Amino acid sequence: MVDVPGHERFIKNMLAGATGIDLVLFVVAADDGVMPQTREHLDIMHLLGISNGIFVITKSDLVDERQVNKVTADVKELIHGTCLKDSPIVPVSSATGFGIDNLKKLISTEAQKVLSKPEGGFFRLPIDRSFSIKGFGTVVTGTVGSGSIQKNADAAIISKKIITQKKVKIRGMQSHSKEVNIINAGQRAAMNLSGISHTDIKRGDMLVSTDLNMLSSIVDVSFEFLPVGTDVKSVHKPIKNYSMLKLHHLTSETIAKVVFVDMSEAIPGTKVFGQIRLKEPKVMMRGDRFILRDPAINATVGGGRVLLPFAIKRKASDIKRYEVLDSQDLIRILKTILSDTVSSSVDSRTIRLMLNVSEKKLKELITPIGMDEEWIVQIGERLVLKDKIKEIEQLIVNVIQKYHLEMSGDIGIDENSLVRSGLKTIDSNIIQAIVKDLINVGKVVKRANILSLPFHKPEAKGIEKEIEDAILAAFLKEGFNPLKLDDVLQFPSYKKDDVKKVFQLLLKRGMVTKITENSYISKAKLDEAKEKLIVWVSEKGKIKAAEFRDILGCGRKFAIELLEYFDKEKITLRSGDYRVLRKILNVKQ
Repeated sequence: MVDVPGHERFIKNMLAGATGIDLVLFVVAADDGVMPQTREHLDIMHLLGISNGIFVITKSDLVDERQVNKVTADVKELIHGTCLKDSPIVPVSSATGFGIDNLKKLISTEAQKVLSKPEGGFFRLPIDRSFSIKGFGTVVTGTVGSGSIQKNADAAIISKKIITQKKVKIRGMQSHSKEVNIINAGQRAAMNLSGISHTDIKRGDMLVSTDLNMLSSIVDVSFEFLPVGTDVKSVHKPIKNYSMLKLHHLTSETIAKVVFVDMSEAIPGTKVFGQIRLKEPKVMMRGDRFILRDPAINATVGGGRVLLPFAIKRKASDIKRYEVLDSQDLIRILKTILSDTVSSSVDSRTIRLMLNVSEKKLKELITPIGMDEEWIVQIGERLVLKDKIKEIEQLIVNVIQKYHLEMSGDIGIDENSLVRSGLKTIDSNIIQAIVKDLINVGKVVKRANILSLPFHKPEAKGIEKEIEDAILAAFLKEGFNPLKLDDVLQFPSYKKDDVKKVFQLLLKRGMVTKITENSYISKAKLDEAKEKLIVWVSEKGKIKAAEFRDILGCGRKFAIELLEYFDKEKITLRSGDYRVLRKILNVKQ
């Protein structure tokens, strides 16, 4: 039970205290009757979606029956058409005890109508008080907004005063003055914290589970603006698009810009879709209610409900998406989230934060009972629509095909270049998983880290073909002697960059092989040298570097470099000054 102030000057305190209530006892004094703040408090109850209430007409002993009847009639008229329209109205007197027993019975009856809070989700305790108790230390109180937490659990304080989350430990918990080991959504809680001073915590701060480490700056919402009232103060003008209003959320407040979908202003008494863009990021979750007040007139003008936190900026044409977000169909909402993302996928923890659901609930959404086909795929920690996978598959094939057309002399594109070539927004883990599937079904071929399409045969054309022929001719002319990179780049008829590019492609295709840091030989000559080596050692049993030099007609230094290359390739094995074959090899191998 939370007692909140009724005076107009303390609306801010009332809003903080009203957080998380399920049943409202709306007090109207019989001698004062309906006051301006009575109307505003009722508007706030309506905007917060509180539909369970009892109207209590107090001080009935101070007035006559006619006045009590008048106030009762005024209250009935006031609540007509609101979420509390069917609430019972009971006159009482605390001085004489009149009506108190009836009120207690009504409270019991109405309390049984209150629905339990949804289970699961992330733990949040909006803090309304912080103080210290001698021998215990810091204590915070509030009404649990969502989730649950246990005694001795680690938690975190999110505060305007503290730039980063402050980790704390829950040493003890009470609910309605009783020690508890677990606290759930909707319950009042007092929590004894270690690791922080009570002076570092203010009303509006929030105690959260350690996995809740994202704040919202842009939030998709459903707005509801109050109709024109009977008193001068409540005669609201249309709310202009991009207006700056004061937003009250749970126990906190900040300035927010309101952005409407496909309209320049919102008329009083209407419900519209749009966004709030917050001056200070908040821990807002799907389903949360908020209140909007106009600081210029110090009055409540409307409020709304959070449809989706961590939102993206939307266009006027997104009205259909808002209609989906406004529904309770979490599967359709999940599809909308995954369709909206530019990265084609969203990690599962972010999805849970957006929907404020448990891991168990998310698994149920991904694999709903009765659905014949899989509609969503989980790759690692990321979720992606099955239809999106097909789009990404085609994108990958298109990128590889485009590379083949532009670089016909290359065997294919390396995986890193694939990501940079038009797939930058897609998570690399998603690309790797889809590429693996394409390889398994034969749509893509992979050699080392090079990807190509099955039909592709590298073939240089035009100037590239001329340079390729010139380079291979130079290697052929040298026979079993190596060429250095600088030698290759000195062709006078071609640009150095063009020659270097073609040379790299020849290396990639395996038509030229790097023996040492600056020694290269053509594949044709390397294969011939390998064949001569195997034939000799097969007949003689072993070979010296000098013998290999004489067989090839090259320098001794390069003969040694070739033998060391064949050692690395596991063709030969060094034994003292000799090389022997690692195993009996076919000459053609």
